[in-house]
Amino acid sequence: MEMGASTEDVKITNNSGRQNSYGNNGRRAWIPRGRGNHNQNPNPNTNGRRVWTPRGRGRASKCGHNSSAHDLVLPMNDRKHPSQSVHHKRSEMEDLGLMNRSNSQDWRYHAPSSEVNARPLLKQESEEVIHLERSNVPNLVQEIERKLQQSKVECMICYEMVGKSAAIWSCNSCYALFHLHCIRKWARAPTSRDLSAGQSQRSNWRCPGCQSVQYSRPEDLQYYCFCGKMQNPYNDFYLTPHSCGEPCGKSLDKGKEMSRCPHTCTLLCHPGPCPPCTAMAAPQPCPCGKKTITRRCSDQKSAESCGQVCEQLLTCGRHLCDKICHEGPCGSCTILINASCFCGKKENMMLCGDLEFHGELEWKSGVYACENLCMKMLSCQKHNCSLGCHPGECKECDLLPEKLKTCPCGKTQILNQRKSCLDPVPTCSEVCEKLLPCGKHKCINSCHQGICPPCLVSVDHKCRCGSSSRKVSCWKTTSVTEDNKEFLCEKVCGQKKNCGRHRCNEKCCPLSHRGRSDIQTGDWDPHLCLMPCGKKMRCGQHYCQELCHSGYCPPCLETNFTDLSCACGKTSIPPPVPCGTPIPSCAYPCSIPQPCGHSATHNCHLGECPPCTASAAKKCVGSHVILRNVLCGSREIRCNKLCGKTRQCGMHACTRTCHIPPCDTVSMESSSSKARISCGQTCGATRRDCKHTCISLCHPSRPCPDTRCTFPVTITCSCGRMTAKVPCHAGGNNIRADPVFEASIYHKLPAPLQPTESHLTRVPMGQRKLACDDECAKLERKKTLANAFDISTTVDVQEVNGKTSEMLADLIRREPQWVSDVEDRFKYLVLGRTKINTNGIRVHIFNAVPKEKRDILKLLAGRWNLSVFWAGWEPRRFLIVQVTQKSRAPARNLLLNGPLQTTGQVQPPIFNSLVDMDPRLVFALFGLPRETDVSVSSLILRFGGECELVWLNDKNALAIFTDMTRAATAMRRVAHATAYQGAVNQTSTPIG
Repeated sequence: MEMGASTEDVKITNNSGRQNSYGNNGRRAWIPRGRGNHNQNPNPNTNGRRVWTPRGRGRASKCGHNSSAHDLVLPMNDRKHPSQSVHHKRSEMEDLGLMNRSNSQDWRYHAPSSEVNARPLLKQESEEVIHLERSNVPNLVQEIERKLQQSKVECMICYEMVGKSAAIWSCNSCYALFHLHCIRKWARAPTSRDLSAGQSQRSNWRCPGCQSVQYSRPEDLQYYCFCGKMQNPYNDFYLTPHSCGEPCGKSLDKGKEMSRCPHTCTLLCHPGPCPPCTAMAAPQPCPCGKKTITRRCSDQKSAESCGQVCEQLLTCGRHLCDKICHEGPCGSCTILINASCFCGKKENMMLCGDLEFHGELEWKSGVYACENLCMKMLSCQKHNCSLGCHPGECKECDLLPEKLKTCPCGKTQILNQRKSCLDPVPTCSEVCEKLLPCGKHKCINSCHQGICPPCLVSVDHKCRCGSSSRKVSCWKTTSVTEDNKEFLCEKVCGQKKNCGRHRCNEKCCPLSHRGRSDIQTGDWDPHLCLMPCGKKMRCGQHYCQELCHSGYCPPCLETNFTDLSCACGKTSIPPPVPCGTPIPSCAYPCSIPQPCGHSATHNCHLGECPPCTASAAKKCVGSHVILRNVLCGSREIRCNKLCGKTRQCGMHACTRTCHIPPCDTVSMESSSSKARISCGQTCGATRRDCKHTCISLCHPSRPCPDTRCTFPVTITCSCGRMTAKVPCHAGGNNIRADPVFEASIYHKLPAPLQPTESHLTRVPMGQRKLACDDECAKLERKKTLANAFDISTTVDVQEVNGKTSEMLADLIRREPQWVSDVEDRFKYLVLGRTKINTNGIRVHIFNAVPKEKRDILKLLAGRWNLSVFWAGWEPRRFLIVQVTQKSRAPARNLLLNGPLQTTGQVQPPIFNSLVDMDPRLVFALFGLPRETDVSVSSLILRFGGECELVWLNDKNALAIFTDMTRAATAMRRVAHATAYQGAVNQTSTPIG
């Protein structure tokens, strides 16, 4: 088999030292080193190895040689995969005895003894061969292959490296590589769509690298090798990653049909662009056709000039091209000629290519038309030509008897009346009826010569917008002159323009009347807004320069060519930076020193630093207390206490909660004068007549006004049975009373007022009494009889009607001991002479009982006139009773049904867990200062659901816990806490 050299063989050496050879026949040859050429004296081969070399590309031979038994040829169609071809070649070499079976794992074989002395390639010669192999490969292909081998190709979407075995997609325009799942996700994103492609191409998307439009659907994208022959190629160590190892086979030129290269790429499947074709093309003539030139196939895209003058006939048909051999048309003729017009009145210098006539011309007859009339004598020799300057002969006279056979209107024949063209044309008596220039009416004059007069028919002529009309002659509607201007009304359009912001101010706008369809505006849009937009674009720095429009302004096209850095300069975006790009977020801490001295706890930023978040002790804005564990950057810290500072009147204290000083806005008048200014609060001073407070606004520089007091007071009769609410009405002696108002108050009273002793002195209504009636007299007689016979008038439980009385009677029958214990505690609270607390507070807490017993406790406490407090939640809801100034012992004993013994010393009852709350779960807070209420509440509330704080009044409270240990801990922490002492003997408390 002959091994001839070919100009299209391309040789590539991979990392393993093998050499691949491809010829035009698509076959790969395995040729031993030193045997690829006809070498008569082989040199010794010391290493005994053979390498890949191209067929027919020997080192010193110019002719082919016959293949020996040691040459192994592998057809390309027998090779399915690089790994399969390796095993196939090795098996055939073993059968031929060229490879040592014992060492078959090495990519080597042993040469026969006749080839041992073959001369090996020198290092310098081997490097020259490799350089020649890679010289035709583009630099981009080599760079991509090198990065793929080193796994340094970065996906532009996920910024991760593209692995050797990862599924990829390669762009055919920029040859960028992406992960297959990344490019599918990118193609589905709405932001990747190319809006300029139109609605017909709905599945288009842009390449992230070069922005070229792709029309394939995301689900159709698959993993192919670079040449597109193999889907999901294997990862072979000896091949470029993602390559199938087959010849590329792509067309080298996709240009025009005439200059398209018929050859294909002979490199192995590779990334990037294919190299230009190096084959010699068929000889082709130069553009002028004088020479035939032979060039490479890749150089045929542009024709090569022969360097001689073109000399092709120009389009004028009279001169030849004087340019050097060139591509494309020669252009118009630029030679100047002295040309005359057809009528012979003018002569001008003109370019030969500008003439309308091509080829040879008769210069005497003229070559162009001027703007004058011809005025040549017609054939009749009596009239001149009335046409414009024209080529050729003039037409015959229109007034010749042979041509004019009718009158001017064309209705009557002329019978041999005229002998020459100078004879007058006879007219008939018919109406002309020629169509006038208006195109609607006909001439109403009698038959006449010449042009018909203008149309004088009166018609309705509408204005341009169609809202107004007028009566005019018809000819004025078709012709617009200086004397006959266009009819425009004065109506302003007022419709919105295309921007949607401004309105059309055009008078007689043609688009204001939408019903008109006969208006032809052409390219003129009367509703196009011509005002500049002027809105600030999204970048926040520049203004929109386009015409006023609707919707969002286009993005700013300005670009900065300087680094966009953060405040500290450690993070930046390299140029070019589109205008409006936000400052990059920096992960480094802020480098600006804090004014408070603390270290910054926030990241780098622009502008002022946020408030410091370190804990510190700061004084409130009213300078009342120092609050701890407050954020250092906090401003206007308030303690929620009353201000208490003296107002500008000098009499009242500020009733606002803690605030920024001053309490009053000091005016210029108050600062200049020494007089005190009102603070705006209620006066509150005691009145002289009734001791109520003044309700007028603060008046520091004058006394309280003498007005009638409107404070509501309760008046009673002498026995106290009847009561009524009336205004005090003290003061205001000099003010005339309103008789209608006083009459309405008197009308609402249950009884008339008692008469006053003196009619001269006015007694205020709030200081008078009601007159007793007959019922008061009866009650007074009953009290007198009860005192005489020692009968108690206190209402007993037996007098209570309804369900409560039945429940109490039933409870007395079932649990008489529990009722007796409750009565003993009430008796000790009310009649016990030993003070339970140092503050005089007598209080007792009952244990949690059901609602039925709680209602009975409330009823029994009412007999003793005790104050009742509810606390806790179901099922642990309990009751607290407190002795008041109105607390009295009842007259009768419930259990004994006799008078209650109130004499003698009352002993404290014994603790009963079924009745009393354990004193160790409670501690008292009596006599608290006003400024400690908030601190005590916050401390008690720290225990969450374990504690409940019950306030008896403004200065006394009880703290009830569920755990004795927690109660003892809280009692030690609260400064004003004291032990709780109820209405039981403390020594009888059980030890838990």
